[in-house]
Amino acid sequence: MPATCEVRVLGRFSIVVEGRPVPGDVWRNRRAADVVKLLAVAPDHRLHREQVMDRLWPDLPVDAAGANLRKAVHYARRALGCADAIQCEGGLLTLWPAGVLDVDLDRFERAADAALVSGDAGWCAFAAAYYRGDLLADDPYESWVVEPREKAKDKYTALLRAAGGWARLLELDETDEDAHRALMRRHLTAGNRRGALRQFERLRRALRERIGVGPDAETVALYESALTVDAAEPPSPAQRAAVGLANGLVAFGRRDLAAAERSARQVRVLALDADLGHELGEASTLLALVAHARGTWHQVFREEFADSVRHPTRPEVYDAHLCFQEFYLYGPEGHEGAESFGRDLLDIASRAGSAAGRALAYLLLGEFALLSGHVHSAVTTLRESLREAERAGCVSAQSLALERHAEAEVRLGDRAAARADLDRALPLAGSSRIPSHLVIRVHGVRVLAADSLGGELGAIREAERWLHEATHVCDPCSMGFRIAAATACARAGSPSRARTHQAEAERISGLWQGGPWSAALWEVRAEVRRAEGRGAQAAALFREAAEQFAALGRPLEESRCLAAAVTC
Repeated sequence: MPATCEVRVLGRFSIVVEGRPVPGDVWRNRRAADVVKLLAVAPDHRLHREQVMDRLWPDLPVDAAGANLRKAVHYARRALGCADAIQCEGGLLTLWPAGVLDVDLDRFERAADAALVSGDAGWCAFAAAYYRGDLLADDPYESWVVEPREKAKDKYTALLRAAGGWARLLELDETDEDAHRALMRRHLTAGNRRGALRQFERLRRALRERIGVGPDAETVALYESALTVDAAEPPSPAQRAAVGLANGLVAFGRRDLAAAERSARQVRVLALDADLGHELGEASTLLALVAHARGTWHQVFREEFADSVRHPTRPEVYDAHLCFQEFYLYGPEGHEGAESFGRDLLDIASRAGSAAGRALAYLLLGEFALLSGHVHSAVTTLRESLREAERAGCVSAQSLALERHAEAEVRLGDRAAARADLDRALPLAGSSRIPSHLVIRVHGVRVLAADSLGGELGAIREAERWLHEATHVCDPCSMGFRIAAATACARAGSPSRARTHQAEAERISGLWQGGPWSAALWEVRAEVRRAEGRGAQAAALFREAAEQFAALGRPLEESRCLAAAVTC
């Protein structure tokens, strides 16, 4: 009777041979397990040996990769207790060719395909139950897993959508507006008006924190109808503000800036009257978006800043100010004019006696000095920002000041001092009102502050774990980490891993046309080419990066790239 082998790749990887589980500790050679995983998810469970070598050892010469493959196959056969567990014939590797192979991914895909063709909701729900977790969930950063994992997950989400599994869809992607809208309608049909209102608030928060947009017009209209359905009382100020903000974001998305500004100002008045700090911060953010699109950001920000320092500190407003200050520094125009603008803000805050306002102004001035290459001045100014932020109790500003101060210390060569700053900054970032923005920024500088290549890679792994577990992460704020991680991986001789972070940075950089991150991406491309041994291409890319940094007034980065181009 043919021997049986059951392989589980959905969720955690496990194998059962002839009814006996293969213990996890037999996979002392990690690549032995990876060979089995690759074959398990491959069509017909076979791959050419060159395909396996390219996926597991893309950065090694063919001879070295071939030796590693032979060793991995040997250990895989030993772990599975069968000399024929992996057959190598004519350059093809085949998993369990002489026995009965049962892979859970195969069963899921067969059931899913049949259910989706039928269109039956019950059948789709039944097929979805075969999905016991993301493909090879214990290998979140292996590049070769990405494509088959996404393919399986897409099939699973299609099943959930067809089956009406809206709650499970939101566990996978809390920004899925169709799912939120379907649940709102389900709540309204059941007479649960409050449930529909809560669902809208959950959607609005997810969209704002994850991708910086608002619900679409259809969802806003559904929310407005829910407010009036069998309502014993008129909508509360917070609910009216939610409608105003949502409509403002819809208008902004349609580039109707006048309507977006009108909504934001109406919400701002409402929030001030009702003491709604959170909604006031969101209205300020929407005003800043409109002003930036019109090219009047400095004027509007100055007005908002002056008004905020005349009133008791509202953390939500200052957090909004901080976010847009960072956007301004890394926008397409770079940091030109930041010094005079920062001096103006400092004067306004000092006349108002606002420690929080001074913290923000000093932060802007310190960042300007750092980006302009005046590192010693940046250190002094950022310390002032930290002192004022501590006086005012502004946790977000403290985290940003420490993070930037650490970056300046790295530039001065004092990495130990930088790491001490970051050790203080990380818990502050986590406890702030905007951890989705601040925590990943600290992780990015931790890569820069590491004192060895191993330390850099360790900092990257820690950040990757945090990203995997985090509920919300601001994409633009993660750019610093992606750039630092891609650069460190390339210098460590792992261009394939570097390209994973580079790809994320490329995606996010689409939010800007030009600017510092665009220049930084040219430098990353150069580092990857250099790691691949393509010196002439790397030199050309370094020179392109230097030219862009020069145009943005970033002399330290320009010098670094020019020096790198010479050594390629």
